[in-house]
Amino acid sequence: MKTLDDWLRWQETQFLTEIKLGLDRIRCVAERMGLLSVPVPLLTVGGTNGKGSTCAMLTRILLLQGYKVGTYTSPHLLRYNERIALNGVPVRNADICAAFAAIDKARDDIDLTYFEFGTLAAVWCFLQAKVDVIVLEVGLGGRLDACNLWDANVAIITSIGIDHVEWLGSTREAIGYEKSGIMRAGKPVVCGDPQPPASIAREAARIGANLWQLGRDFSVEHVPQPALVGDVQRQNAAVVVTALQRLADKLPVSPDAIADGLASVSLMGRMQRIRAEPEVILDVAHNPHAATELAGWLKKNPVNGKTFAIFSILADKDIAGVLKIMASAVDEWYVVALSSKRALSQDDLLALMRSNGISQPIHAYPDFQSAWNVMVLSAEKQDRVVAFGSFLVVSAMLEIDVSPHGAGSA
Repeated sequence: MKTLDDWLRWQETQFLTEIKLGLDRIRCVAERMGLLSVPVPLLTVGGTNGKGSTCAMLTRILLLQGYKVGTYTSPHLLRYNERIALNGVPVRNADICAAFAAIDKARDDIDLTYFEFGTLAAVWCFLQAKVDVIVLEVGLGGRLDACNLWDANVAIITSIGIDHVEWLGSTREAIGYEKSGIMRAGKPVVCGDPQPPASIAREAARIGANLWQLGRDFSVEHVPQPALVGDVQRQNAAVVVTALQRLADKLPVSPDAIADGLASVSLMGRMQRIRAEPEVILDVAHNPHAATELAGWLKKNPVNGKTFAIFSILADKDIAGVLKIMASAVDEWYVVALSSKRALSQDDLLALMRSNGISQPIHAYPDFQSAWNVMVLSAEKQDRVVAFGSFLVVSAMLEIDVSPHGAGSA
């Protein structure tokens, strides 16, 4: 009997671990498994940033209304199970293993990517559990992403920024076109980008989708600030409320459920405060759009002391763009090379930082525990630590004991 770790290791070594967009493979396997159509309302959430927060708010509100909710998100921070949640709780290892076994039996000689295995497993688990509603977070882009196999009752596009240019294109117009692929004719699409590229409206008009645009068709007015930190979260909340209104004929939601859901939502790694003195903030910001939000919040909410950054970033990101934005928000940098095939060497990352105008002190460490151990000895109670640049950075920091009495703490 394979364990979950066995299944994941097998997928990583035997199949397509790289990103490989396209729906032919997953459609064929889903058809064999009877998963091509789902009998419940489905919301598909795409966008450059804000997808995870939006999924978390949708899930919390629908759960408080009394619905049984299946939510699929990626990537995970600590455990693979985070990706597939029932009523906000990660599913059990045994359920994922059963899903993987069913997929493996159905696929025959079809090679699937790691993400396609996970996507099929999520939908299989949700249908087995007889959920009332499914929330799917797009992995990459939209048009050719595995989650786009299913027709959304409501599509959501949270924001359009520059990221994943090697797959989606290097302009907001091109990226907007890819993300607009989750729209469906005659169905609502809710866009939370206040200045979207023209490709969004153009594609909606071309296929006959009903576009609801922030700033034109709805606003943040009368939408409370959710429990998630950051000004952009109010925009995400407005998108969530508008999307649920569009789905009210199938899934009515009360004002109380909306208010209580926004007030009680939580999500790891999004301006997440894990210690008070010195303040420690974790954020997965890894592109200029997200870095702008993070830097803006840090400056709007200053501390009396210094701001230390624990930082790393993958090689395929706009590193120069992120550094340019964050440079003025950080006083001292602690840099760690990531253990990923997509990572830069530490020397290359340090050289990039210096060539892109980082004039503050930079310290390099072999791992995040070492960086924390040294940095916390320098940090005073009035200082702030912000760990950002990648999901891998946040994941590593969540595994470290940063409490005042933890290893390495002052």
